[in-house]
Amino acid sequence: MQLKDIPVYDFMVIGCGPAGSTVATKLIRKGYSVLVFERTKFPRQHEGESLLPFCYPIFKELGVWDELKKHFVRKPGARFTNYDGKQSCTWFFKSVIPDESHLSFNVERAYFDDILMRNAIKNGVVVLEETKVEAVDKTRPDGLVAVNTVNKAGERQTWMGKYIIDASGQETFLAKRDGAKNAYQELDRIAWLGHWKGAHYKHGAEQGLIDIVHMGNGKKGWFAIQPVGKDLISLTMIVERQYMKEQKKLLMDMGIEDWQEAFYLKEIRECPVTQEVLCDAHMRARFVVVSDYSYFSDIIYGDNFALIGDSYKFLDPIFSTGVYLAMKSADLFAEAIHVKLNSDKEAGDQKLEETFKTIRGAYDLVEKFINIYYDPATLNLAELQSQASSNYEGYEEAFSLIHFLLAGDFFDNYDRYAKFLDMIKNPLKYEQWKSLIVDSVFDADKYHFSYEEIFGEIIDKT
Repeated sequence: MQLKDIPVYDFMVIGCGPAGSTVATKLIRKGYSVLVFERTKFPRQHEGESLLPFCYPIFKELGVWDELKKHFVRKPGARFTNYDGKQSCTWFFKSVIPDESHLSFNVERAYFDDILMRNAIKNGVVVLEETKVEAVDKTRPDGLVAVNTVNKAGERQTWMGKYIIDASGQETFLAKRDGAKNAYQELDRIAWLGHWKGAHYKHGAEQGLIDIVHMGNGKKGWFAIQPVGKDLISLTMIVERQYMKEQKKLLMDMGIEDWQEAFYLKEIRECPVTQEVLCDAHMRARFVVVSDYSYFSDIIYGDNFALIGDSYKFLDPIFSTGVYLAMKSADLFAEAIHVKLNSDKEAGDQKLEETFKTIRGAYDLVEKFINIYYDPATLNLAELQSQASSNYEGYEEAFSLIHFLLAGDFFDNYDRYAKFLDMIKNPLKYEQWKSLIVDSVFDADKYHFSYEEIFGEIIDKT
């Protein structure tokens, strides 16, 4: 078949993770033809299991909310704990979100992503699993995009479309091939992700909380403990690369061949919190190690392409922002490109420009929040307790803004939140931002969630 005889899709999408499935579903519903290339076979394991309440409107619009409730643990908030477990502070989303969306989810990404992909297919999206994109030509004279793929059987094919959306996640397909990918040197950390059965549901896990345990002691890392099933705890460990290198050398000098496992288990045993939770547990399967995951792209969109979600930028998993940033960016882009295709050039270009300004602003806000977390001299989230005497006493009104940030309010008010974070670094500016305050009450102990609320709707897997 010659190129001129190949059907032309309105949109082609690389990747069917949360960003790809969201943008594909939104666009197919608007009447466009959409083709998605997914290099793996779903379901497949993936990192990023803790979701934010601000995902709720997207889940409802996509039509997957009720399905998610049948499969995943509900997440009412986040707890931040010091290394020894003696100090902690819990941020319940219900403090600032009065409706049902305050209960988010802790998910197994293999099944979460599969639900989103199946929903896209149900809406009419064509998804080619186990189909790897080998090359993209977006410089053709006719303005169309040509995509070359190879499938599991080794069959190669060329596809044509008017627009290519890179939702390839950390594969960063277009950014790498266009020489636009850059590493965040200051966020150079390594992640271990393991699933454990037989764990003790303590330190908030019994209530569905994600517990972030700050490691300190020069490690510049943390643990994330979260329930992703009735008998399944996810334990993520993040450490600075330099510390990992030092420990790797020590372990290998001791003759330990599998230093990655030895390192992961050693850190778990040494931390009182993780040791208490996992002392009688066993890993369901071998852990996954992820590195080089903090990066950004110099490009984000052009006349016939866009980078959405992790294909554009990924910062750090500390605040569980990745899935929401990806899905909300996909949601906003679908609306913007629809306006562009149905408006005059000036109005369409302006809409796209405004949308990507908002997306960049949201990512910049999250980056600022992350940098503050890694500087405990500025703000220690584990020590912010309304009943405690601390350097933050009298600032309870400001805690509601941190609640909203932890819940995912990054896009609509990123400028104002960025100024609030600057205020945290300079408390003298606090008064001028007092008008931002929504809820002056901060009391993490006033909420309690039953087992039925957190785990009760999950259908037992046979």
